[in-house]
Amino acid sequence: MTQSFDLKSTVSIQDLAARLDDYCIIKDPAYKDLGFDQLFQIENEIYLIASSVRREVYVIKTSFGNYFLKLSPILRRKDRNRFFILPWRIKAEWRNLDKLKKNGVPAPQRVFFGFKGRIPCQGFFLVTKDVGGVSLNCQNSDQIIKLADYLSLLHSYGFFHQDLHPENILIDSDGNPVLIDVQEVFSLPWLPDWLRSKNIGSLWRHIGYYTQDKNLLIDFLERYNRQQKTSLTTQRIYENVHQSQKRFYISRSKRCLKNSTEFQIIDKKNGVKGYKRRDFSWGIDDCRTALRQGEYIKDKKLVGYKDICLKIDDRHFFHKDRCLASWKMARALAVRGIRVPETLAYFRDLKRSYFLTRFYRNSLRLNTYLSSITDKKEKHLILKELAEWTQMIHSLNIWQRDFKSSNILVDHGQFMMVDLEGVKICKNLSLRKKIVNLAQLNASISNIVTLKERLRFFHFYWQGNLPSRKKRRLIYKRIWKITLGKNTLPFGLEPTKLISANIKYVDHEIIS
Repeated sequence: MTQSFDLKSTVSIQDLAARLDDYCIIKDPAYKDLGFDQLFQIENEIYLIASSVRREVYVIKTSFGNYFLKLSPILRRKDRNRFFILPWRIKAEWRNLDKLKKNGVPAPQRVFFGFKGRIPCQGFFLVTKDVGGVSLNCQNSDQIIKLADYLSLLHSYGFFHQDLHPENILIDSDGNPVLIDVQEVFSLPWLPDWLRSKNIGSLWRHIGYYTQDKNLLIDFLERYNRQQKTSLTTQRIYENVHQSQKRFYISRSKRCLKNSTEFQIIDKKNGVKGYKRRDFSWGIDDCRTALRQGEYIKDKKLVGYKDICLKIDDRHFFHKDRCLASWKMARALAVRGIRVPETLAYFRDLKRSYFLTRFYRNSLRLNTYLSSITDKKEKHLILKELAEWTQMIHSLNIWQRDFKSSNILVDHGQFMMVDLEGVKICKNLSLRKKIVNLAQLNASISNIVTLKERLRFFHFYWQGNLPSRKKRRLIYKRIWKITLGKNTLPFGLEPTKLISANIKYVDHEIIS
């Protein structure tokens, strides 16, 4: 087996060699006869396969094998501060590879280590030998079972991987798992059960996403527990999977409020602060131009200009900033897989705040979209998709306090949530709040959706996990009671006409 690389671009050998020319080089004793200049011979090929603000990864193809070069230029202030306080972390991966080798744990063979400057360090790199494998296939049960033996060996020697996920694991030519990124590996005298379960839980969050085999975790743990003094249970692993998922959501959501690879903070200048995407070039002056030349969409609070939509909020001392709330919530929902308008920037000056998103001119509000569907089978399919989308929102404990049809857009057949300042992410979304959401949606959908189709929507919402008949009747009765207490005429819903037109489907104990 040979690993396939995503070769992004060819790199000039002379340019890369010149960048590393003033680095201090340390060799592994096993490669004392290999000169650093041999890797940068003219006939060799070098490709960039991964790049970020923190690290660049290159593959070097030579006549005597393939090598990986991980270059970490320390450019960001927080990285400089981190390695100034913890200088030993610079050589962490170099040392971890040696520890793993001495304990007989399969890992790439280290070749060279280089660094530039000591205090402060200006950058470092690591060269390792290619293990000649393929990426871990999370749907291959044989590979997952072998991974159980590998993790059991890793944990028995007291190694804990802080960033364990399938992309950091390869299957070598012999079919055995190998860790390829050990920067976040920590060596302890022994591993407590909670650390072992945390490690497997963070890994299974990824594996469980790709596999539908519910018994795979049972087989995995049965194999893993053979070499451990105390056994881990599936319940404990699933608890750690949920905790890992929560940590993932929180960490990814907060990136819109700090400098990261995707977002940047706008420094205070002339009373203007905010955040924006790094690939978005607008500033506060562009916002003011859009206000003068754009078209008002809704109550002078939404402005469309070219392909940008601006939400405007006047700032008041005792009022929350609705634009900032929308900016943070849009990111939190996008991380959870809920489609929202693509967020671009958030600005605030002394008087106003602005929330900028993509302007989807061809999108339709939910009622308009449903009215445009004439085929009944197609409409039933759309209502099923809407019910599953609503159920997914509730399963993620997302609470939209104003869940009406005008706050749902349809773009190219996909549902999109808008008006996000009223959205909250609850610890546990109660049935009462779910019923209120369903009633809000039911009251804001026009008469174009018949009573039978609404009952079919509720059936699809439960996705086969239907409550008892008695409980269903109580839920529907509560939904209709809330619906009849609302002003539904602005949405084109007249309950009396809807019921009279579908009299044979009416259960008067529920509707009345």
